[in-house]
Amino acid sequence: MKRIIYILLMAFGLAAVAPMASIVDNTVAATYAADARAKAQAQREKEKAKRLKEREKAKAKAAKERERAAAQKKKEQAKAAAQKQKAREKAKAQQAKAASSRKATTAKASKPASQRQPELSAAEEKEQYLAQVAAIEKKNKRVLAYLNRDISHRLGFWGQVGYSNLFTSGINYAAPAAEGLNPTGFRNKDNGFVGGGLGLGYQLRYKQFLMTVGAEFNFYNSVMSLSNQEDGEFALQYGMQPYASTMIYHYDFRNLNDKLIGGFVQIPLLFGMELKQLPLFWQAGLKAGIGVLGQSTVGGTLTTAIEDKELIGGLTDMYNHTLVTDQALQQPATKVNFGLNLAASAEIGVNLDQWVNALPKLRVSLFADYGFLNSLSYKAADGAQDVPTRMLVNPDPLDFPVNSALATTSAAGAKVNPFLVGVKFAVWFELPRKQLESSPMPPKPLPRLGIYAYDEATGSALGGAAVEVTELASDKTKQKNSNRQGVVKVGRVAEGEYRVSATKNGYFPSDTVIYTVEEFTYDTVKLRMERIPAPIVYTLCMNIYDEETKEPIEATARITALNDTIALYTAQSSDDGFIETPLTEGSYIARLSAQGYMPEDDTLRFVRDTFDLYMQHIKQGIKVKIENLFFATNKTVILPQSEQAMADLAEFLLENQTVHIHIVGHTDAVGTDEANQILSEGRANAVRNDLIKRGVAAERMTAEGKGEKEPVADNDTDEGRQLNRRVEFTITDVGDEDIQQVF
Repeated sequence: MKRIIYILLMAFGLAAVAPMASIVDNTVAATYAADARAKAQAQREKEKAKRLKEREKAKAKAAKERERAAAQKKKEQAKAAAQKQKAREKAKAQQAKAASSRKATTAKASKPASQRQPELSAAEEKEQYLAQVAAIEKKNKRVLAYLNRDISHRLGFWGQVGYSNLFTSGINYAAPAAEGLNPTGFRNKDNGFVGGGLGLGYQLRYKQFLMTVGAEFNFYNSVMSLSNQEDGEFALQYGMQPYASTMIYHYDFRNLNDKLIGGFVQIPLLFGMELKQLPLFWQAGLKAGIGVLGQSTVGGTLTTAIEDKELIGGLTDMYNHTLVTDQALQQPATKVNFGLNLAASAEIGVNLDQWVNALPKLRVSLFADYGFLNSLSYKAADGAQDVPTRMLVNPDPLDFPVNSALATTSAAGAKVNPFLVGVKFAVWFELPRKQLESSPMPPKPLPRLGIYAYDEATGSALGGAAVEVTELASDKTKQKNSNRQGVVKVGRVAEGEYRVSATKNGYFPSDTVIYTVEEFTYDTVKLRMERIPAPIVYTLCMNIYDEETKEPIEATARITALNDTIALYTAQSSDDGFIETPLTEGSYIARLSAQGYMPEDDTLRFVRDTFDLYMQHIKQGIKVKIENLFFATNKTVILPQSEQAMADLAEFLLENQTVHIHIVGHTDAVGTDEANQILSEGRANAVRNDLIKRGVAAERMTAEGKGEKEPVADNDTDEGRQLNRRVEFTITDVGDEDIQQVF
């Protein structure tokens, strides 16, 4: 029963709790949903705020970009205006320069003949040429004489060695004293020794003859043997004081000699000759010098003895009594003054050039120098006697004063003659000669030739006559048109025969003239021409129309001959666009210009018809082919004959600053597509770059190449391919200014 009640209670509780749980669950779910909605709303608000912030930031950035673009545009406009102004100023400057040049040319042409530099006549030109030739021949003659001169200049040095001596002469010997006591005077004998020298100098060789001058130093050795006895010895006797009457001092010298050394600085002046057939030469002359070195050294052995009349024998070999036997005697060197010297010199030697392959000239010779002018300036020493000694009372033989023999009384008037003979070795260097070249002769002025064409009936000059001049030797032909004065200046031509003729519309060909042109002439060949009678004379006429409306327009026509810039005729068309000229049959270029129209260059080969010419009105979108524009074959280089076309186009663009163009290059179909495309682009850019150089702003022009894509003719013919090779431009913008036409 309890169990049943418990089960019932449990069932009742569960029944009561279930609704409450459901209510709680619903409340919790509602709370979660509200939170989710709040979070979603907050996220949406956050994202909205973020989007608003980004839009504001984008608006600010866009405004900043607009401001920057506006500033850049303003800057570019200012730059464009400055460039435009600069281009206008440059164009005005060029126009002013051209006007000044034309004015100067006009002034020069109108200058009186008396003030112009006169042209030399043929005779004056010949005289001037011959004077130039004579002057150059005279100069070349001097140059040739110099080059043909067998002459050379040498610098060199030499050394010499051999036997030397200083020969003495003029010594006055004195007689011996009475009773054989105290003999005076001496005899001398000169013995030579080794000597030599060094020198340097200059040698001139002219043909075979030689002349040598320089400076050298020569060294001399000599030994003078002295004696006053028959046996070749030298002896002195003196009375011994105070016993001079009973005691005699004996001084016996053995091998007494005077060694002399001399040195001279000399200036040689020698003349000689080199033999032609043999490698030998000789020279002889004088050498002037001065002594710069001189000394004397006296030496030998001494034996002293005392003779006493009261003694049976003499006293000898007593050193303490100054008695010595064979005592060595060597005196200190004393200076000897050698003065001026003049020596005769001669040498003969061999040239070693053919055996010694060396750059310098090598010479070996035997020589001899002998001085014949007194070269001794030495004076007798104080207290000198007639012997080479100065005796004192009881002298000490160990302190025995001995002088040079040249300082004695006997040698007061002596002369010394230096002598040197031996072998000489010389080295000579050839000096390079001055390089002279003959001057070329001036070219001989070519003779001048002129042609004068005139009307046979009236005698008036004929302009526009086609004159043909042919050199018969080379068959070369020149063709020129006569000017208004009927003259053709052929200019300088070679000597020889020429065939001259002329043709002109309305005239029979002139007679052919064979004319000989000689040197130094200025001739004029006259060609008479006979007018062809004709009932009708056709002159060049033309009608000028607007290309689109075909309405006549007023234009200016400037007509020139082919390949010429000089106007033959200039005229303004009438109201109906008609122009009549006096020009007859021929080939011309008509340059048309009109206000608001593109300039036109039309090649007219006139016979008798009237030409209808059309001009394009300047407006956006028109396409114009640049006429008379020439490029190097397969290259982008604009040739010089395109100058007029480029100048006209540049002048048009500079005068009309608001006009913008697009330049397009085209080629024929020869070659690969890629190569033709590159070539067409290069030529279009070459035109654009040329216009930029002439002052046209770069931003006014664009360039493009289309290769062979847009032919205007058949590429199978030469004429068609030539038409396809072209450069065109299209006017892309004309601006808001009036278009000015300049021709």
